[in-house]
Amino acid sequence: MFSIFKSFSTELKFYLLMNCFFSFGGALSGVFQSVFLWKLDKTYSLLAHYSLYWSISIIFCFGLCAWIARKTSPMITMRLGFVCYLLTYLIMLIFHDTLGEHIILLGSLTGLAMSLYYVGVHMAVLDLTTNDKRDQFLYIQGILLTIGGVIGPLLAGILISQFKGMTGYYIVFIATCVFFFISFLVSLKVKGNPVATKSYFWDVIRSPSQEWKKMYKVMFADGIVSGVYTTFLITMMTFKVAGGELSLGVFNTAAEIVSIIAFAVLAKFSNPDYRITIFAIGAVSIFLSSLLLSALPILISLIIFAIIQPVSMNMITTSMNAMIYESIEKDPEYKKRRLDYIIIREVPLGVGRIIGVFLFLTMKKYFDIEQLLMISFSLFPIVYVIMIPFLKKVNVVPATNRL
Repeated sequence: MFSIFKSFSTELKFYLLMNCFFSFGGALSGVFQSVFLWKLDKTYSLLAHYSLYWSISIIFCFGLCAWIARKTSPMITMRLGFVCYLLTYLIMLIFHDTLGEHIILLGSLTGLAMSLYYVGVHMAVLDLTTNDKRDQFLYIQGILLTIGGVIGPLLAGILISQFKGMTGYYIVFIATCVFFFISFLVSLKVKGNPVATKSYFWDVIRSPSQEWKKMYKVMFADGIVSGVYTTFLITMMTFKVAGGELSLGVFNTAAEIVSIIAFAVLAKFSNPDYRITIFAIGAVSIFLSSLLLSALPILISLIIFAIIQPVSMNMITTSMNAMIYESIEKDPEYKKRRLDYIIIREVPLGVGRIIGVFLFLTMKKYFDIEQLLMISFSLFPIVYVIMIPFLKKVNVVPATNRL
């Protein structure tokens, strides 16, 4: 793994360092942001509406962010993303107890922050890596980003548990702002590549690669899960079973350690030809472990889930993202169209997120709070299993095997 890292360019190393600081800041607060919002109303309505608002915001903001990227560069949008992420936590600090009244503002700004940041991320991955080495890069990046996650949740859990009320949360949020600012400073060392000033949005809509057309269903399905399950259901389920912020911090620290090991193993044996198989193993594993924890919400089930969940999610997200990037590269004109593909990607993904939230809110009408968490936690991961045959139909041939 270290030999692979040494082969990276100086710019790519700074890019990884920048994201390490960002991920540490996010790890401090990310897990506990959901708990913080939940404590404001003691239901899941505020969490669901927050997810809904940032999902809607992303659909509209990605076009704006693409325009900014064309006028400046994708790295500029990423830096602006760091600033907007910082502002979201400042909003939480300013309004704190009355945050529920400003949830639209928080959700909209979060959507803008994510749009700005991920325009830069996706373009950097496409520009700084090649298909045959992309899986390794994504796994190694995962290791470096997860290192911060090992310390962050535990440290945050200790801080929060040492103070009464919400004081600990405020301290953690301030620390997150500091690390986001450091990420911004490090990003100044990464220039990135400019993109075409002309938009090819409608050209991509009318004549994308054949693989990309098939990926629409996959991205839509992924959105259904990410809008609810990975956004807050995992956190709230583990918070409920673990019993408190400190226990949640310990759980997430343990999960991140497992994740690092998984990334290292997967990076060593990664191969573009095995993407669908790796995705399938991850999908079935996350579904079965979620079902077990829902049926038996006890410590032993949580430990099993803590071992399986980070490994499975790594397998799912890395394989799927690598296939998405490859389907973009199948377009002969992808160099000048790549930004438009990234923008269009957010449409099915965003619609899926919105539908996922509405499904959750609909379920809320028929189940009480306890039943809602258990049933939804076991239901949403089924989508990953359903995605397996659709990914097989995509059948993306690695770039290295092209004639």
